[in-house]
Amino acid sequence: MSLLARISGSIRPISFTASRYYTSGAVSAESLVTRLKNDRKTFMKEKKQPNLNVVKGLLSDFTYFTKSTDFVEGSSEEDACMSVLQKAIKRRQDSVNQYEAGGRPELAEKERVELKVLQSYLPEQMSPELIEKELKDIIKEVGATTSRDMGKVMKAWKHDSTTADRKLVSDIVKKLLN
Repeated sequence: MSLLARISGSIRPISFTASRYYTSGAVSAESLVTRLKNDRKTFMKEKKQPNLNVVKGLLSDFTYFTKSTDFVEGSSEEDACMSVLQKAIKRRQDSVNQYEAGGRPELAEKERVELKVLQSYLPEQMSPELIEKELKDIIKEVGATTSRDMGKVMKAWKHDSTTADRKLVSDIVKKLLN
């Protein structure tokens, strides 16, 4: 076998390597997964162990989720990562409540620190006052009067659960309809 034949088998075509580094479209905002990966590198360099552990765990959960049967092929990577993030936040909130009920304040504080790190990756949340104002408008629009109409109001709620916690929204709807 000639030297040229051995070398040509290991060289990639130029078009392949160029397509990896250049994009043809407009520059998009940094995705959550990319942000997590960049933060992982930063936390490793800065030796921020609690933050690093949280980000590594979140990336691990995301990878596991995308390889599981629950992940729908062709769905958005950003939506999947946001779903994993919200589940991790809910898990930490439950842990804080259980540790406080069990008389373990040191473990509850550790979970609160992790919860703050996770919440820093969420988009800006709506204030309860703004949620209540919008819900009052929806209640008038739908014509809801009793708590039996709560389903209609919740169905008309257009905001994503990443900007407004669904539990908070349902609590406010209950308060307004009672």
